[in-house]
Amino acid sequence: MDNQDYKIKVEYGVSAVVLLIGVFFVFLAFTIDTSKEAVGPRTMPMFLAVSLIVGGLWLSLRAYYGRAGDLKEGYGFLESDVPRIAFVVGCGVLFVFVFWALGYFVAIITTYIAMLYAFGVRNWLWMIGGAIALAFVFQWLFMGIMLLNDPAGAILDLRSYTDWIKGA
Repeated sequence: MDNQDYKIKVEYGVSAVVLLIGVFFVFLAFTIDTSKEAVGPRTMPMFLAVSLIVGGLWLSLRAYYGRAGDLKEGYGFLESDVPRIAFVVGCGVLFVFVFWALGYFVAIITTYIAMLYAFGVRNWLWMIGGAIALAFVFQWLFMGIMLLNDPAGAILDLRSYTDWIKGA
């Protein structure tokens, strides 16, 4: 397989992942209650979900027509190692599991730390402090400002501890 064929296959793979995430987010956006306003709480999540779908389609069309561009050094998985790839995929699995079990706030903290670790960051103060700061900002922005759905964790519902962040 030459380098251009490799890049086209990677573009197809990225396109498929982006499309799946977009479709999943459309499904989640429909779980948000609507309101009578022209722009309600479902508008921004649905816009982001549809944007992901359009972006995924655009990537697949680029690959289909051979317009993926030249292969640059370090692109894709040619120079990666299997443990790092597995760790990054595992971070996605970790996010989904922790989101389901403990909710969004804890999922952001654990996944941020895991992703930094996967990419070689070993300053634990930076990792934990950054994760907590990011979780506070995301909780305030998405649940407080954008009024997104904050589902309870299936194992432990921690929303009573984080509701003050969003102003509830």
